[in-house]
Amino acid sequence: YKMAATAWSFYNSFREYIGNGQFDLDGTSVGFYMALHTSAASANVNTKTLSTQASLANEVASGNGYTTGGASVTSRTWASVATDKYRFDSTAVVWTATGGTIANIKYAVVYQSGGKLVCFSKLTTSQFTLAEDNTLTVTPSASGIFELA
Repeated sequence: YKMAATAWSFYNSFREYIGNGQFDLDGTSVGFYMALHTSAASANVNTKTLSTQASLANEVASGNGYTTGGASVTSRTWASVATDKYRFDSTAVVWTATGGTIANIKYAVVYQSGGKLVCFSKLTTSQFTLAEDNTLTVTPSASGIFELA
């Protein structure tokens, strides 16, 4: 499934957490996950006040290839990519609809294990259903999930 997604938008709580040293972007002591949410999600609103994955409403229903809480963001890197520029990147996150459809997808949300929110992307302008046996792949851009310069 291919679409034009929006750039990742950061939750204000992430800015605070990173400033307080509460994220280990390249370490293996904590994991990062990507969850899918519906068009009714609170994923893109109140970015000033939302701070945990549990504070978001309307995650895509578990089943048919999607598990509540989403999928692991793997092969993460936090590395210098140019003078005074660091990139947080990962491999693509993939879901395949098996045994039925994965319905009402609109947003992808990245969060740290334990629930601290990082960012979200609106994958499409209106929610869609991933048909059985089809695959949804969310691939970071050439600039990764984000860069700090």
